[in-house]
Amino acid sequence: MIKKILFFFILIFLFSGFCCRAESTLNDMYNEQLEASGAEQLWESLPQSTRDLLDEIGINGLNADSFTQIKPESVSNNLIELIKQRAKGPFGVAGVLLGVVLLYALMDGMRQTVKEESISKILGTVCAIAACASLILPVSRCIHTVSDAARSISVLMVSFVPIYAGVMLASGQVVGAAGFQSIVLFASELISLAATHLIVPLMTVSMALGLTGSVTPGMKLDAAGSLINKCCSWFMALATTIFAGLLAIKELVGGAVDTVSGRAVKFSLGAFVPVVGGALGEAYSSVSACLSLLKSTLGAFGILATVLIVLPPLIECIMWVLCLSFCSMTAEIFSLDTVASLFKSAQGVLKTLIGVLMSCSMFMIVATTIVTLVGRNV
Repeated sequence: MIKKILFFFILIFLFSGFCCRAESTLNDMYNEQLEASGAEQLWESLPQSTRDLLDEIGINGLNADSFTQIKPESVSNNLIELIKQRAKGPFGVAGVLLGVVLLYALMDGMRQTVKEESISKILGTVCAIAACASLILPVSRCIHTVSDAARSISVLMVSFVPIYAGVMLASGQVVGAAGFQSIVLFASELISLAATHLIVPLMTVSMALGLTGSVTPGMKLDAAGSLINKCCSWFMALATTIFAGLLAIKELVGGAVDTVSGRAVKFSLGAFVPVVGGALGEAYSSVSACLSLLKSTLGAFGILATVLIVLPPLIECIMWVLCLSFCSMTAEIFSLDTVASLFKSAQGVLKTLIGVLMSCSMFMIVATTIVTLVGRNV
C-alpha cells in the first residue's frame, strides 16, 4: 500500500514537472515570436500621454498576463481622475458664461428703464460678443486636440496594421491578412486625412459662422454652420460603415478559406509524413496556438491604445457639450435667444467632433475585433 502511494506521488511530481517545462517552452516560443514580429516597436508610435495611461492601469508591455490582470478598480480610479482633469477647463469657462448670461438677463430686465430700444440691442450684442470671446479660444484648443488625436490614431494604424497582418500571415491567415492590410490601411489613411485636413478645418469655419450668426441674427449664418456639421457627420459615418462592412465580408469568406487551408496542412503532416507525422502535427498546433495568443494580445493592445488615445479629448468634448447645454438652458429660461443660439452653435461643432473621434476609433476597434474573432478557428 505504501509503495502504491509513493508511486502515485512520484507520478504527480513528474507530471507537474512536465507541465512546468511545457509552459516554459511555450512562453519562450511566445517571446521569440513577439521579438520576431517587431511588435515591441509599437510603443514608440504612441503619444507619451497614452503610454502613461497604459502604465497606470498596469499595461507595461505586450505580455498576455498584463492584459488578463487588469483590475476594474484601477481602471475606474484612473477614469475618474481623467474626468476631473478634463472637466476643469469646460466648467471654468461655463462659470464665466453663466455670469455673462445673468448679466445679460439683468440688462434685459431693465429694458423698461431704457428709453431707446437700440441701446437694449447694443447691450445684448455686447454680452454676446463677451460670450464669444470667452468661448472661442477654449473651443479652438479642443478642435486642435481632436485633430492631434486623429493624427495619433493614424500613426498607430500605420505601425500596427503591417505587424498585425504579418502575425496573421504567419498563423496561416493568408487571405485574411491580405484583406486586412489593404482595406484597413487605405481606410485609416482616408479617414485620418479627412478628419485632420478636411473636417477639423471645416469645424473651425462652422464655429466662426455660428458665432458670427449669433451676434448678427439677421444674417442667419448659423444655418450654414449647421449644414457643415451635418455633412461632416454623415461623411464620417458613411465612410466607416462602408469600409467596416467590406472588411467583414472579405474576412468572413477569407477566414473560411484560411481555416480549410490550416486544417489541410495539419492533416497532411499527420497522414503523409511517416513515423513523426503526428508529432509534427502537434508541434504545428503548438506554434499556431502561440501565434494565436500573440495575435489576440496585439489585437487587445491595438484596441486599448486606440481607446486611450481618443478618451481624453472625447471626455473633454462631452464635458463641453454638457456645460454648453446647461448654459443654453439657462439662456432660454431668461428668453435670451441671441446667447442661446451662440451656445447651440458651439455645441453642434463639439457634437461633430465627438462623431469624428468615434468614427476614427470605432473603425480601428471593429476591424481588429473582426479579424481576431474570424481567425480563431484557423
